[in-house]
Amino acid sequence: MEHLGDTEKYTDKKKIAANYLTLHAQNYDFLMFSHYGGASYSLARLAKKLNPKIKVYNKMDLGERGLAHFYDGTFLRRLKVIPEYWKSAAIDLFTVENRSFYETLKNMRLFRNRIEYLPNPVSLFGVDLAEIKAPKERENIILTVGRPGDPVKNTELFVEAVQKVDRSKFDDWKFYIVGEPEAHFRAYVEKITQGDPWVAQRLVLCGRVSDRRELYELYARSKIMCMTSRSESFCIAVSEAMYFGAYPILTNFGGIVHELTDGGRCGTIVPQEDASALAAAWERTAERAELPALSREIRQLARSTFDYDLWTAKLDEYLMRLK
Repeated sequence: MEHLGDTEKYTDKKKIAANYLTLHAQNYDFLMFSHYGGASYSLARLAKKLNPKIKVYNKMDLGERGLAHFYDGTFLRRLKVIPEYWKSAAIDLFTVENRSFYETLKNMRLFRNRIEYLPNPVSLFGVDLAEIKAPKERENIILTVGRPGDPVKNTELFVEAVQKVDRSKFDDWKFYIVGEPEAHFRAYVEKITQGDPWVAQRLVLCGRVSDRRELYELYARSKIMCMTSRSESFCIAVSEAMYFGAYPILTNFGGIVHELTDGGRCGTIVPQEDASALAAAWERTAERAELPALSREIRQLARSTFDYDLWTAKLDEYLMRLK
């Protein structure tokens, strides 16, 4: 692994990458980019110019807006996407994380014979699964993981739902927020908890959990994993939590929620911006007698669907076809 430096400016980042490729492109068989678009496309063209044998792979990390950039069913979009043909000509392979997106894009001439399905699997790198401590009975914890205060994550909705739950049903529950909170979000929570002792005793700002084993053990302890995002391309925190059996309750942040929850069979999807609906979903789930059995089913689903060895082998297969 080589770290090329820290810089805030996007143009400087591109320049650093271009300088590195200019010196080293000849040494590589494959070049990978995350996210589609200008930088990926232009750097791919540079790499191919310097080393015509190099193969370029683009992991698209595609959300709803990204899909609409390429396809929305209209004739106008078909015209607007034409420049993508030459812009992306140096990309040999795309992968997309959402199966429904894959089924749509693979039929487009733009992606024909150069796009594959590749979800984000759960990494156990540096983690011994056998050593993850999982209690026999899960604790009464509802957990969210992300960047508290980031508008995309909308963690404020999580806090609003805590305020709205039937308190008689959640007296012995905790509500965990994992992630380093932005200053304005911390102030927002402090203001609420100062005026509401019940929430103050149960809402926990855990801060950043950088140790993967600690995070996985927290998933294994929790009954419910909740994400309140306004948009996500995939949300790997959900698949990680499911991998350890936490029941997902998700806002409808994109088509991927249906894939993650197996069409709602192994999770609950609620509307955006509706704290009452979210609180009601928590209440229904907390009262489900079959929740322990469902947690085991969710864990089995996630471990078969998001297995890292399976999907790294599949990526290796995709790449070897390019040689």
